[in-house]
Amino acid sequence: MRLAYQIWEDHHEEEMIHVLGVSKAGATLAKELCDALNSIRSSAKLSGVVTLNKSNPISSSISCSCSLSNLEHQPVLCVDDVSNSGKTLFYALSILQGIPVKSIRTAVLVERRHKRFPIHSDYVGLSLNTTIREHIEVECSEEEVQSVWLQ
Repeated sequence: MRLAYQIWEDHHEEEMIHVLGVSKAGATLAKELCDALNSIRSSAKLSGVVTLNKSNPISSSISCSCSLSNLEHQPVLCVDDVSNSGKTLFYALSILQGIPVKSIRTAVLVERRHKRFPIHSDYVGLSLNTTIREHIEVECSEEEVQSVWLQ
C-alpha cells in the first residue's frame, strides 16, 4: 500500500497510469499495485505483461501482452519483483523504445545494489545490501505475493 501511495502522489494529476508487469512475479505484483492504486482512486490499468528470458534476454524475443500503441502519450509504470543488476528491467523497457510514452517509471518489491545496467528503480519496497552470492526468492500465487526471503 505504501508503494501505491508513493506512485499515486507522483501521478495524482494523471487520468490513467498504465502498468506493465514483468512475467511472472512482477506481473503478480503489478496486479496488486493496480488494485491498491484503484482503492485510492481509480487511476490504474494493468495494461500488459512483458515476457522475456530473464537469464539470457537476447536469446529470444521480448514480448508484451498488450498493444504498445495503447501506451502512446500515456504514463507507464513497469513493475518487477527483484532488481539485482538491472538487466531484466533494462531489457523489459526496451520494448518501449520508439513508442512516444508520456513517462516511464519503475517499481520493484526488493532492490539489491549490484547494478551493472543503467536502471534506477523509482519505487522500492525494500532496498538491501547483499553479497553477489545471496539470492532473493519471491513466492507468489496467481493473485498475490505470498513471501519474500533471502537465501
